[in-house]
Amino acid sequence: MRTKLMLTIITFNPSIDRLYKLDTFEVGSVQRANFVNPTAGGKGLNVAKVVNKLGETPTCLGFLGGFNGSYIENEIEKIGLKNEFTKIDGETRICLNIIDKNGVSTEVLEKGPIVNEENIKKFEDKLEEVLKDTKVLVASGSLLAGLPKEYYSKVGKLCNDKGVKFILDTSGQSLELALDSNIYLIKPNQDELEYLAKSKINSKEDAINAARSLIDKGIENVCVSMGKDGMILLNKDNVYEVEIPTIDALNPVGSGDSSIAGFAYGVLKNYDLEECLKLANACGMSNALYMETGHIKLDDIEKFKNYIKINKHKNSKVNI
Repeated sequence: MRTKLMLTIITFNPSIDRLYKLDTFEVGSVQRANFVNPTAGGKGLNVAKVVNKLGETPTCLGFLGGFNGSYIENEIEKIGLKNEFTKIDGETRICLNIIDKNGVSTEVLEKGPIVNEENIKKFEDKLEEVLKDTKVLVASGSLLAGLPKEYYSKVGKLCNDKGVKFILDTSGQSLELALDSNIYLIKPNQDELEYLAKSKINSKEDAINAARSLIDKGIENVCVSMGKDGMILLNKDNVYEVEIPTIDALNPVGSGDSSIAGFAYGVLKNYDLEECLKLANACGMSNALYMETGHIKLDDIEKFKNYIKINKHKNSKVNI
């Protein structure tokens, strides 16, 4: 019998992420960049890069095509990630992040290529094979055109059949249609939680009640990102409130992906939930200190974990 030790990460819609740092960003004028940094990106690849820095080599799946896809494959090879991407004819996208001297970020995100039935069949054959040795699967980001809107539900049910813990980080209808697939963890922000729960969130108590409604639908853990105010995680037994220290963030893009990476790594290594939450938040904070997305430093992680506080409560219908 094979031992399930691997962490697998799906990025259906990867990209070349080009970061531009400017003094000022003015619409309708010529802009001159002081700093440009292209990286292999997309939410899942950001997760994979952080997991790799934590000391685990994840297997990466998804779709890559054209010149941009070849660039990403070369970058993956340099990093040392396991490349199981499915090649397609369409051109992988480019996404821009423009940051001015005040730290204001403007993103321009391309939609990405279209996949066909042949592409999907090749991907599914790879996924079936990879899941034989997978303990935790992270699917992160948007679906490509050509994939059914409920496709994450199919992935989740396949993980459930194989005994694989499924962590899903997406939004909108793609997430809503996957709620029936016994997901181990989702990480909505406030807007995404409002969409899923169909209710307005004006307080921490509102967020907790909205997350409870998702637990009732079969999600094992709901992790709600509260930005600088930390994080809340709920399951059927407990509520965990995470308090984080204030930092001088340089570029918060990718911090959510870094948090997912820390949590997934902790689950892979059998950490308890409090340890997973400390690692997840420390990774998110470390990423925010640097211009490059999906980038952390282990020294930061060890330092931040000492300042992260977690309050654990029994989950009941009584508000905290």
